[in-house]
Amino acid sequence: MAETAISSALVSLQMALPAISLHLNRKKGDRDEGDMKNKIENIIRLLRRMKAFIEDNDDLIEHGSRLRKDQVEQVRDIAYEIEDVLEDVSLHSMYEFRSNKIIRKSFEVSHNIKHGYPLREISDKITSINKNIELMGSQMRIFDPAGYPPSRDTRSSGTSTARVQLSPLLLDDELVGYKKPKEEFVRQLIDDRIIPTPSEGEKGLVRIAVVGPGGSGKSTFVKNVFWKRNIFGQFDCHAWVHVSRHFDVKELLSGMLDQFRTSRKEPYHREAGDILTNLRNYLMEKSYVVVLDDIWRVEHYECIMNALPDDVFGSRIIVTTRAHDVASSFASSNRFIHNLNGLEWLDAWTLFCKKAFHDSNGECPSELKDCSNKIVKRCEGLPLAISAVGAVLSQKPKYPDVWEKFHAGLGYEIGSSSYLSGIGSVLLSGYKDLSSDLKSCFLYFSIFPEDYSVDCGRLVRLWVAERFVMETDGKTAEEVAEDYLNQLIMRNLVHVSGRNFDGRPKNCRVLNLLREFIVQKCKDENFVSVFSKQNSPNQKVRRLSVQSASTCSSRNIQIDFPGVRSMFLFSNDNSSLTAIENKFQDFRLLRISDLQGSTLKEFPKKIVHLGLLKYLSFRDTEIEVIPKSIKKLYYLETLDLKRTNVIQLPKKIRVLKNLRHLFASKKTVKNFTDFDSIRGVKVFEGIKNLTNLQALSLVKVCKSGRIIRELQNLSQLRKLGLTGIPEEFSRDLCESIEKMKNLNSLDLSTTTKKEYLQLGELVNPPKFLQRLYLKGRLEEFPRWISSLDNLFKIVLKWSKLYYSPLNSLLDLRNLMELQLVDCYVGKELVFEDSSFQKLKKLVIEELPELDKIVFETNALPELQQISLRRCQNLKMPPLGISKLANVEELTVYDMNQEFMAAIRKGGEGRVMIEHIPVIHSFTHIGSFENLSYFPGV
Repeated sequence: MAETAISSALVSLQMALPAISLHLNRKKGDRDEGDMKNKIENIIRLLRRMKAFIEDNDDLIEHGSRLRKDQVEQVRDIAYEIEDVLEDVSLHSMYEFRSNKIIRKSFEVSHNIKHGYPLREISDKITSINKNIELMGSQMRIFDPAGYPPSRDTRSSGTSTARVQLSPLLLDDELVGYKKPKEEFVRQLIDDRIIPTPSEGEKGLVRIAVVGPGGSGKSTFVKNVFWKRNIFGQFDCHAWVHVSRHFDVKELLSGMLDQFRTSRKEPYHREAGDILTNLRNYLMEKSYVVVLDDIWRVEHYECIMNALPDDVFGSRIIVTTRAHDVASSFASSNRFIHNLNGLEWLDAWTLFCKKAFHDSNGECPSELKDCSNKIVKRCEGLPLAISAVGAVLSQKPKYPDVWEKFHAGLGYEIGSSSYLSGIGSVLLSGYKDLSSDLKSCFLYFSIFPEDYSVDCGRLVRLWVAERFVMETDGKTAEEVAEDYLNQLIMRNLVHVSGRNFDGRPKNCRVLNLLREFIVQKCKDENFVSVFSKQNSPNQKVRRLSVQSASTCSSRNIQIDFPGVRSMFLFSNDNSSLTAIENKFQDFRLLRISDLQGSTLKEFPKKIVHLGLLKYLSFRDTEIEVIPKSIKKLYYLETLDLKRTNVIQLPKKIRVLKNLRHLFASKKTVKNFTDFDSIRGVKVFEGIKNLTNLQALSLVKVCKSGRIIRELQNLSQLRKLGLTGIPEEFSRDLCESIEKMKNLNSLDLSTTTKKEYLQLGELVNPPKFLQRLYLKGRLEEFPRWISSLDNLFKIVLKWSKLYYSPLNSLLDLRNLMELQLVDCYVGKELVFEDSSFQKLKKLVIEELPELDKIVFETNALPELQQISLRRCQNLKMPPLGISKLANVEELTVYDMNQEFMAAIRKGGEGRVMIEHIPVIHSFTHIGSFENLSYFPGV
């Protein structure tokens, strides 16, 4: 965590540098100012050396003495102190960004009088910090690795890398569940018919991967099959090697060769020469099976694979890993990848009872069932956690109050108990392999409450605001953050709880046990402080997560609020909100204020005095007005007003030149299909100044259309949403869109259903466009849409086309979601043979003349969801729907009586949809919320 603190300090320095540079350049002759520059440059050098030292000696620090850990904590505290001082520089230098010299000077004078010439005091603090760093460095020889006393090196030796290492918490006869994967795994081991042929690009070697998070039972799963004589007896020789994060490849291969020989009962002898050559020569013309247990990286298995011949017919190599990229690059194909993501509930319950109640034949006493259910639920199907927790509880008195206390303190037990601490080390072992930036991103999940699934877009914007990620050549900071999130997902540290149809993660979370462990770690390291019923915050708080009103409003807790960088409110009661609002004046260095979902009704006036604020979210609150004083938030990057009552932004919003994301939209009626169902926000002239904007949605265009012309300056936009577009500004709109080369989401809506979207003049559309929403009349289907190779979602509403739009969409090979709402006045929709090969979701709504839908042979083979709504002339299900084998859900809403009669049980069209697992049917009576369900469907 010290390296994370140093990284944060370095980033704060980068943030402060613009103001510092302006300040120093304008006072070149000032000797004191030159000294400040030298002091800051010295701090940069020292910070980078400290960070490099800690990263290079991570294992030595972790397993070093208490004194060594205390010294590292000193490094962390100094880094935090540096960060505070540098952000003070930013805070007290904001007047430097004034372009007018007279105005800037007047601001400087008034600011210095008010705050007592703060930059001089800051210079003195920097001098003191430099002295402290140099003193600490000389005392602990922080820059000299030889200064460390000898300590146990945790890197694997030759013997340990070639040894079967299985957790004693989960024995062979305790494995339950994973029945289907196990059956397929056995078949792949012994059935030679699955061996690929040379024509398939392989030489007879089968590679099988078992992937899952730490504690999912990967090693036990493989062991349960591998160590059976009828399995390994099928091969000439076998071996099992454990591959740690750090290993010596020569020693590992030597141990593997010893195991191969032992499996054939050959006498031991060490051959001279190159071990790689010896191993390859030994395995020539022998069928072998080897398990590479716990592979961490692709390059790890690649260097081992070089020693194993791949042309021995029928040989198998099995890899267990927690990294999806390792599994996908190693396995012979996707069917040779076994994903173990946890046990089903019944299997998890069986394993728990087997461990916790072994003295009563696995029967759970009735008085313990409720608490046992909660405990098993928190283990989230991980066999290792279930087994370990059950074993501990088997030794405890069988009283409900004892078990309830254990459940309440489970996170602490994992972090401190000598037996359960093994769970934490297994679950978090992948954490140690992360870079300092990725560690920060991962630990950030401790901010969110238990079982909380966070929106991935929100998470990415927060990481950017925290400066955990920085933009690189060719990538924005947001794109780098998305890469970071994908890395955490691939390593099975973060779990996807919802995906878009294109496969990208929509929501994500960490497992509950993992979260409890990192919450405790963050508390110890002063990274995040959680206000909840179970936790009290540290005295010095840097990131504050309020999850309980009672704790937040407690008067007897003394907290250092000026150090708070990020503040989150997840408790939606008024007392929590009031407590936070009363403290806003103390959040001097606040970067993030996330009040999403709170009971807030008015913009907190004190927020505008938080000059370093980068992220401000009022999403899902009831605020109505944004004051013009928001112009003071010069560093603001994200302003989230989605689903609020704000209908107009102040003119001074144009001053916020660092703004990257501006969200403002709200549903205005209960029925989403109405034209005015979503309201945009009015923006005044001057938005062209916000040249850093990446997301702007949803903006209401005024009658003058001036904002459409100003959009030409916003070439960095990735997401754009406009409503109320006057027809006469179509040419200006097309010219603006053509300048947005990186646009991936475009949402356009006219003023009324009867007005036209004239988009035919768009010649060079953004080639990276992925989502397209067109709402309004179309004279003809825009030809340029057919050229959008990256488009995976298109929504057409109220287009009133005379010709079917399907023919114009056939070239969109990556289209996954299609919504057709009142966009076609014809009678027939035909999905041609082999069309829409990747489409997964289809919505057909309010096509008043439509009386026939046809799915021809091989059309829509991947379709999963179909929704038919308000097509009053449609009397039968689509022809060919019975051939769509992958459809999982059919929703029919407000259809005519003949259609409903046809799909009820016994109806003439029922046989066409009998294969669909889930069928929903609703009718609209008076309002969208008044739904009735046909029980016969």
